[in-house]
Amino acid sequence: MGPGATRRYRARCALLLGALAVLLGACSSGLPSGTPPIPEFPGPGAAPLTSAPPPRNSILPTDCDQVLPSDQLPNYLGLPLGSVRVTALRDVPSPQVGRLERVTCNYNSLGGPGAPPSNTLVLKVLTSGYTDPQAASAQSRVNRDAQASSGVPAQPVPFGAAEAVYYPDPDGPVLVVVYGRVTASFTLTPDRPVPVDQAQPVLVDLALRALPVLVPQTGS
Repeated sequence: MGPGATRRYRARCALLLGALAVLLGACSSGLPSGTPPIPEFPGPGAAPLTSAPPPRNSILPTDCDQVLPSDQLPNYLGLPLGSVRVTALRDVPSPQVGRLERVTCNYNSLGGPGAPPSNTLVLKVLTSGYTDPQAASAQSRVNRDAQASSGVPAQPVPFGAAEAVYYPDPDGPVLVVVYGRVTASFTLTPDRPVPVDQAQPVLVDLALRALPVLVPQTGS
């Protein structure tokens, strides 16, 4: 092999090694474990979700353990396993604002070492189903105006095709998500157990886990 051929061979080898390094770097990179990726919820006419929630005859799930399982919530909030229970309250419709359903899920501490005192509310999830997306958005705007009038600023949060707003309310930080004709608010009790300065990412994580279940099913 002559000097020219040798140089060309070495150049090709260098290119191949560089491409291999890039490929290995791409294969080793990935999404961090823990928080699910921000979902791109389907728009009108899109194909149904591949991992759909269990069939139901209502807009909203009536079992709060389907929204956020109480046996898993301690993992998300940094509490001891088995330290949370959930109760559900189903409210009457409110036709004047187009609300057909509302379910409140109260997640309370069972107490014990490393957990807030027994019966302390650690998370409230309030879900509502409306006649149409316009009614859901209108009610969300009413709630936003009410927060603004009390001095709590609205902080929009990227959330795929859904609309999400974070409210740093001193009485309990809130994340409100609107998608289609469903609204959901997630409220933490201040410092029980999540510090206020960490509330927003924790609430986003919880909403990412819950929203796929809350998406209305065809025919609901």
